[in-house]
Amino acid sequence: MSTWIGLSVAAPLGIGLCASYSALRPGASGWHRRLRKPKYNASHSSLLPLFAAIYAIEGIATCLVSNEMVVGHSTRELVAAQAGHWGLGFYWLSLTFLVFWPALIASESWLEIAMADIAVAGVFQFLALVQFFRLTTIGGLLQLLCFFVTLALGVWNAALIQTSREVLPL
Repeated sequence: MSTWIGLSVAAPLGIGLCASYSALRPGASGWHRRLRKPKYNASHSSLLPLFAAIYAIEGIATCLVSNEMVVGHSTRELVAAQAGHWGLGFYWLSLTFLVFWPALIASESWLEIAMADIAVAGVFQFLALVQFFRLTTIGGLLQLLCFFVTLALGVWNAALIQTSREVLPL
């Protein structure tokens, strides 16, 4: 195992939590209470641990992928290095969009922008997991898990948009 495992987990965890802490911290649940939520709803207290887990799992997956990126002279090694570079690039793009989603969802007037943000993050996560699977099954499975969580957040975001458009009965 690489000595970079700590950095591979700490970087996305630190970046992600710093960017989304203001919206996910325990004292900032006012926006969550004000939302018109669908019946299936994550509690505000579960959002911070959920995002921390996503960031940590993705960090472990990137470490596994970077361990497989050995540049040598054989075609297989060059293909692995190229897949790793593409996968890590897609991963960082997905993380960039994912870290802004909590802040966007917390400003209730930006639900549609948050939906676009989570959709783009999901596309980049999917592209990353395809490349991760080319290198390591475990790294690909970890990225797949994060993709499904992002997909569930996107469904929840879409339900929030739908619920916010419904007119309350008089």
